[in-house]
Amino acid sequence: MKSTIRIALVIFVVCSISGCGGYSSHGNTPLSQTLAGTWDFTYVSSTSGSATVSGTFTQPAGAGSFSGTVSLTGSCSTTGTLDGTVTGSAITGTLTETNPETISVMGTLSSSGSTASGTYSVMSATGACAAASGDTGTWHGTRTATPIGPYGALVRSADRLPTHVVLNLNGTPGQLSGTANFINSACLHSMQVTGTQTGSKLELRGDTGNDGSVLLTGTMDPEARILNLNVAVSGACQAESGAGAFTKLQ
Repeated sequence: MKSTIRIALVIFVVCSISGCGGYSSHGNTPLSQTLAGTWDFTYVSSTSGSATVSGTFTQPAGAGSFSGTVSLTGSCSTTGTLDGTVTGSAITGTLTETNPETISVMGTLSSSGSTASGTYSVMSATGACAAASGDTGTWHGTRTATPIGPYGALVRSADRLPTHVVLNLNGTPGQLSGTANFINSACLHSMQVTGTQTGSKLELRGDTGNDGSVLLTGTMDPEARILNLNVAVSGACQAESGAGAFTKLQ
């Protein structure tokens, strides 16, 4: 329960980080003043344990207020919402978790816009989160890029030669689409893919009809240079399932 609270706080901090260095894709707002984007966070309780939080946040161009949804791991809750304001490099916010818990978060954005840190305090917690009542701690967050452009990898299956796969992705923070091309596959060829990005976690799905469907899941580095993905193929082409490190080609 305490972990959940801490995670929520971390998320707030990360959001703050989104508003750091450079300029956002939502106008000419400096990143040090916007939380728009995707984030990964680590929170540490003053009394026990740590947790992680990931989310995508929006902030209208020129506005100081931000909002978004978050997923929690290692907490008394798995989802929540975050709302707050960014004033210069200072962030204040409130995290409301689906299991009744409200957390106050304060922090500072780095000048680069890539990291943020601060403190949190649980204001109220009931139900499954009751044990977190009164918890406090610190948090640190890292902003993650959106994977855009071509990525290539050799996907290695259990009983077949490696398959050369090229992913060409487009999207906005949190939402992805594009194509997956299986260049030397004996079974798969090309397909449209769509999916989501939650912090550093990716999930993409594609369907080629009679040949089968493909699910790509995994993680990426904060700069979106390498995507480490498992490729699960169902249907007639399931033997093409495997894993690969997709490296950005441009």
